[in-house]
Amino acid sequence: MYIKSIVLDGFKSYGNRVEVTGFDPEFNAITGLNGTGKSNILDSICFVLGITNLSNVRAGSLQELIYKHGQAGITKATVSITFDNKNKQQSPIGYENHDEITVTRQVVMGGKNKYLINGINVQNKRVTDLFCSVQLNVNNPHFLIMQGRITKVLNMKPPEILSMVEEAAGTRMYETKKQGAQKTIEKKDAKLRELNDIIREDIAPKLQKLQDERSQFQEYQKVVRELENLTRLHVAWQYVTAEENVVEANNKVTEVKNEIQQKQESIESNIARATEVDQEVAKLNQKLDEESGSVLKDLETELQTAEKSDASMAAAHRAAKEAVTASEAKAKLLRRALADDKTALADKRAVLTQASSTFENLRSASEAQTQALAEAQAQFLAVSTGQEDAGESLQNQLMAAKQQASEASTRISQSMMEKKHAEERLKGLEREFSSSSSQHRRDLETIAEQQAVVDRLQSQLSGMSFSESRCTETKERLRTLQRSTRGARDRADDLAARLQRCNFRYTPPQPNFDPNRVAGTVCRLIDVVHDKYCTALETAAGGRLYNVVVDTEVTSKLLLQRGQLQTRTTIIPLNKISPARLPAETVRIAQEIGGGADKVQLALDLVKFPERVRAAMQWVFGGTLVCADLETAKRVTFHPRVRTRCVTLDGDVFDPAGTLSGGARAKGGSVLVMLSELKQLEQQLQQLESEQTQCSDNLAGMQAAADKYAALQQKLEMSRHSLEVAKSRVAATAHAQLHDEIESLREQVKELSAALERDKKEQNEAAAQAKELEAKVKDIKGHREREYKKAEQALKKAKQEAERHNSLWKQREQEFETLRLEIQELENAVNTAEAQLQETTDNTADLAQAFEQAQSDHTAASETVKELQGRIKKQKATIASRSSEVAKLVQKKEKILKGNSEIELKIKELEYSIKELETEASNCEKRIKSLEKEHTWIPSERQYFGLAGGVYDWGGRAPAETAACLTQLRERKDRLARGLNTRAHTLLGSEEQQYQEVLRKKQVVEQDRKKLVEVMGELDEKKRRTLVSACDQVNRDFASIFSTLLPGAQAQLRPPPGQGVLDGLEVRVGFNGTWKESLSELSGGQRSLVALSLVLAMLLFKPAPLYILDEVDAALDLSHTQNIGIMLKEHFRHSQFVIVSLKDGMFNNANVLFRTRFVDGMSAVQRTVNQRR
Repeated sequence: MYIKSIVLDGFKSYGNRVEVTGFDPEFNAITGLNGTGKSNILDSICFVLGITNLSNVRAGSLQELIYKHGQAGITKATVSITFDNKNKQQSPIGYENHDEITVTRQVVMGGKNKYLINGINVQNKRVTDLFCSVQLNVNNPHFLIMQGRITKVLNMKPPEILSMVEEAAGTRMYETKKQGAQKTIEKKDAKLRELNDIIREDIAPKLQKLQDERSQFQEYQKVVRELENLTRLHVAWQYVTAEENVVEANNKVTEVKNEIQQKQESIESNIARATEVDQEVAKLNQKLDEESGSVLKDLETELQTAEKSDASMAAAHRAAKEAVTASEAKAKLLRRALADDKTALADKRAVLTQASSTFENLRSASEAQTQALAEAQAQFLAVSTGQEDAGESLQNQLMAAKQQASEASTRISQSMMEKKHAEERLKGLEREFSSSSSQHRRDLETIAEQQAVVDRLQSQLSGMSFSESRCTETKERLRTLQRSTRGARDRADDLAARLQRCNFRYTPPQPNFDPNRVAGTVCRLIDVVHDKYCTALETAAGGRLYNVVVDTEVTSKLLLQRGQLQTRTTIIPLNKISPARLPAETVRIAQEIGGGADKVQLALDLVKFPERVRAAMQWVFGGTLVCADLETAKRVTFHPRVRTRCVTLDGDVFDPAGTLSGGARAKGGSVLVMLSELKQLEQQLQQLESEQTQCSDNLAGMQAAADKYAALQQKLEMSRHSLEVAKSRVAATAHAQLHDEIESLREQVKELSAALERDKKEQNEAAAQAKELEAKVKDIKGHREREYKKAEQALKKAKQEAERHNSLWKQREQEFETLRLEIQELENAVNTAEAQLQETTDNTADLAQAFEQAQSDHTAASETVKELQGRIKKQKATIASRSSEVAKLVQKKEKILKGNSEIELKIKELEYSIKELETEASNCEKRIKSLEKEHTWIPSERQYFGLAGGVYDWGGRAPAETAACLTQLRERKDRLARGLNTRAHTLLGSEEQQYQEVLRKKQVVEQDRKKLVEVMGELDEKKRRTLVSACDQVNRDFASIFSTLLPGAQAQLRPPPGQGVLDGLEVRVGFNGTWKESLSELSGGQRSLVALSLVLAMLLFKPAPLYILDEVDAALDLSHTQNIGIMLKEHFRHSQFVIVSLKDGMFNNANVLFRTRFVDGMSAVQRTVNQRR
């Protein structure tokens, strides 16, 4: 099997698809300049063979194998290799029917990786097995010699060289089998130890235990028989006693019923007498009613209504009076404050007017003096250095003035000539233009109309609120929000899927069911104050974390019965749950013991939750303390004043009962941390969706404006185009060109006239300045002295004035600003006070009117109450004189009824006695039935109960003694039953059989171990023979190849002094019979030949179908490289070689040569056939 072709697409430097075809079955070479992709072809072969150590292909990750790491738009790398499989002797297992095998490997950005064999997706192991079956294991390669391996061979120690020979000879298989046998022996030894431990620790104690349990069972059977006999006797006595109690209770019930009958007759007689008294009272009351009627009742009702009205009127009267007084006082204060503020404001404004005028004068004077000072300083400096005005000497100034006057005269002459010529040309053109101006005017009118249209459209566009940039930004914002929403929703869905247990799902149990009645699971209702407490709180809550909180037990029943719950659920009704929060004093003591509030905290204080579910949260978290560490939890839990369950931050639990729970945390992360993250994601998702909706609405609103804007924009572009066309057409006419030229000439004439005026003025000024300077030059010395003194005095005076004005201005500036701010505050205060005063005045008027109305209403109500009170007093005096006789009759009736009540009370006591007696009789009957049901032997044995000398004769025994004896027997039976094994006899025989089975297994294991030791000895001997044979063969080939590459030299492998072949091998080299002591005596090229000869000798021992060599001749000269090429061509005819080399001596011996080059930043390959082969 050999390579026929390679296709590279996006792999390393091969950005485009490159197909390398025409590989020779024997000798192929690859050459090219550095960096053109020679070694990348070898890397692609290793990539397809399934290499896992990417450092061997000079990459840190699979992404680095993609062209420019995927940054150039190419996002995947694909390599396909087609193998010729016509030689069935070298065919991979399972592919004997295929003449060609195409293996493809592809890696995509992000690390995705896939394999294909003949176009079918396969697993990585399938490809590895295919190549390993033909000795092409790329992860333990002896067919792959990359850059640097030659140097590594030279530095190997004797055991490492021996391991290379073992790899080539295949004796590693024996070592692997030996290691497997050793592991099996270790397992057998462990099994023997296990069996001995089973016999000693398990079976032998069980045998002894079963023997003891058999004795215990026999004693238990004896106690059961005795207990059964005594129980029958005691049950018979209980049965007879119960029958007697039933008869006695029934007799007592009859007596009590007779007594009740007598008392009921007395009650009826008393009721008749009370009825007669009622009739007499009714007659008297009827008589009183006829005389007085219902006048008193009506008067009292009317009085109550009037008193209520009077009270409310009095309250309203007082409130109105107080409101009026307060309002008037407030208005008085506001008027006084307003008057004060207005007076102060007027004073301040007068001061501000005066200060403002003074301030402005001072500031103007200061600025003027500062400017005068600067001019005086400049003048003084110029005079002191002998210069004036322009900073030059008088002589130079005189020359400059004369030159300036001359230049102005020249420009005047030139401008007059140009102006005259332009005016003559302008007159001629104007006469020509006037004869053809009508068409030009029409064209200008057309342009003006189109310009008006453009201006109108431009104005409409400017007036629209639509903005293209804002619309684009809104669309981009919408797309960004959609991407963010999808990402947040995916993350939230992933977390929600992992937290399904935290969600409570149910079907509404009835129509119009209010979902607010279900608060949700405990874990969804809480927010942890800090993530570090999550583990502790999860442990503290345990399974209660998933309990469901509802409002009442009614909701609980509805959900459990008709909510179609899919999981078993515990429900907490808030109206029934009993909160169990630790007392504050206990928490305080625990914190003192634990070292402070930061060390010990109540679990309830570490979570936030809605107030309405506080009872449920107290039940879940209120009884547990959270401690910072194990030591603190231990001290707090077992302290006598605390004795409370504690949980550490790591989830370890201390219980006052003495238990300690802990160990590894639950896998998958903290539920509460994930819930917190899920809540944040849900809030973020809600915000994103809200923003997305708003953005969509804005975009929809913009769409109509966008359409109108686009239509106007199109009209504007068309109008502008029409305007430009008209302007271009008009500009191209001769009339327009004539008009432009006339306008240009007119402008030129205007500019020349202005220039003439400027030049004449400049000429006059320069002449006057020259005349003045000539006079100064004549009297230069006196002039300078006068100018110096004058400038010095002016400077001194200017400094004094500037300092004085500046000081005054700065002093008044702060006062002016303070005064202005005070006036502003006073104006605000006056406006506010006026508004408040107006409002208070209006309120006072309204309150005064309300007060007058309340006063009149209160007076009327008071008069009504007084009148009704007098009438009622009069009516009561009339009735009181006639009611004494009625009172006596009522007293007599009450006495009769009181006697009846006493009799009824006694009847109830008797009825209660009857119930007790009936209950006693019923209990006895139930006891009888229960005994009959529990002991079916009673009916058949009833006739013998209590017979003297019989089985059921309890005359000789007291019932208390029998009960005590029964109690003792039951306790003894219970003690024996605690450790009782009823199958002890059967299990004893089974355990003895198991003991014999274990002994048999032990013998089998010992025999297996003996056989394995013998097999290991055989493997060692077979490995030794094979390795000695391989060493001899490799040694011969090593010597032959080295002498071929370097004539006159000898090389061999031999053990180090004092050691054997199986201990290690070292390389020895000689020249003409003289052996070198060390390889360090050789040159670099000789050392490379030695290493290469050794590697080739090992390759020759057990040839593979393919060999890959990468610049193995880098350190060799041309003659040695030529020899290696010839040797490979002659000695390795049954394998395919793919060699990368930069030397002619190597690749000129190849049958096919591939040259790599760089084209447009990518590698390309050119094939050449060696014509000399």
